[in-house]
Amino acid sequence: MRRRSLRLRLLVTFGLGAFVISTLFASLTYVGVRRLLIANQQQTDLQQSYVNAALVRSTLYSSPTELSNLLNSIYKATASNVLVQTHNQWLARSNSASTLDVKQATIKTVGAGHATEQTLNADGHVIFVVGVPIPSVETQVFEVFQLANLEQTLRLLALVLGLGALFTSIVGMSGGIWVTRRTVRPLEEVSFAAALIADGALTTRLQVNRADREVQQLTESFNQMVSQLVQRLERDARFASDVSHELRSPLTTLATTATVLQQHRDDLTSAGQESLDLLVADLSIFQSLVEDLLEMSRSDAGAAPLVLETVSAIELVHQSVRSASRRHGIEEPPVEIADGVGDPLVLVDRRRFERVITNVIDNAHRYAAGAAAVRIDVQESQLAVNVDDAGSGVPVDEREHVFERFFRGRAAHDRGIARGTGLGLALVRDHVRAFGGTITVSESPEGGARFQILLPIVQSEQP
Repeated sequence: MRRRSLRLRLLVTFGLGAFVISTLFASLTYVGVRRLLIANQQQTDLQQSYVNAALVRSTLYSSPTELSNLLNSIYKATASNVLVQTHNQWLARSNSASTLDVKQATIKTVGAGHATEQTLNADGHVIFVVGVPIPSVETQVFEVFQLANLEQTLRLLALVLGLGALFTSIVGMSGGIWVTRRTVRPLEEVSFAAALIADGALTTRLQVNRADREVQQLTESFNQMVSQLVQRLERDARFASDVSHELRSPLTTLATTATVLQQHRDDLTSAGQESLDLLVADLSIFQSLVEDLLEMSRSDAGAAPLVLETVSAIELVHQSVRSASRRHGIEEPPVEIADGVGDPLVLVDRRRFERVITNVIDNAHRYAAGAAAVRIDVQESQLAVNVDDAGSGVPVDEREHVFERFFRGRAAHDRGIARGTGLGLALVRDHVRAFGGTITVSESPEGGARFQILLPIVQSEQP
């Protein structure tokens, strides 16, 4: 499962946290205020009911015929409906009052001489019903209060709290964006700098931010680590270069001596001739090792100049193949060009590109009885140079490791098949990367190994 980025996770955490907290706060506020408002309203209405019941009793004593006018006056003054019942008969009520708003249970309770109050939901509206008995005249007074105004207030409160929760969530997300930028930016800078260093830009350093203690410590530690790494690389490169230089003189002497002995090979015994052959073979490997070490040390130290120029890829591959064949004294493999390739141009260092082709062909000669063909093709905007052989191929588990230094794979255990230094393909990868390209190994059409070099095309001229 693909993990989400740290920036997105922080943003979601801040936004979701702000939403949950603001929603919880708004809900608790709404429930508390709602209960408080309803309780206050009901307390006020209850007191008003007792006052209105006293007025009804006085009217029944003094002038019963004015009872309807009194109930209508109460409705106009308090917006509540009053119903009066005597001996289980409705005596009078307000103009808009409905006996359906009073439940039978409430009527029985009040008829038994007990005052009662009840909150009901009538047709989607909340009403507050108060029943007050008047035993002196054997009458019960029921007053129905509409809580529409309170409901409107509560809806407005819910809207305000909802908007407040939304605003708080937006503020939380904005704060999350600000925090993630400050948090992730140093990590992005470190990641970008590490990528540059991995590509060979060893002079890359992070700018120290002294305004933030943690970031300052991170950047200073990173810069110190890179400096120590560069010093170590330079020290190793100087060591390899010094050793290689010191070995060149005795190697020259040994090579001269071996040449003289080769001229008098017929004068040696069979055991001497066999020893001479082993000496010449090991000397050749030793010379190749010293040359590779020298070039690698210069490349690591940045002392080897990279002279880039735009050249014809087809012509350069032909020249490189001829040079490789002459250098190693092997048969020149055919160069095959796919249809529609034209004359693509690439930006490379001629000397290094020639060394790349030479090393790959020499690798095929040592490990696969020679290159079967060098095939040129175009893949999108890249030039593909494929060096194919008909050998046993490279095992899948070794295809990433063959470009590591001093790695020779299974062939290293069989000196009768191949004898190499394990540095040739490592140099090939370094040079190809310097051109902005890549090199991979796969299976060739002949069943052996295919070393594919991909280089960006600068310009292509069609014939």
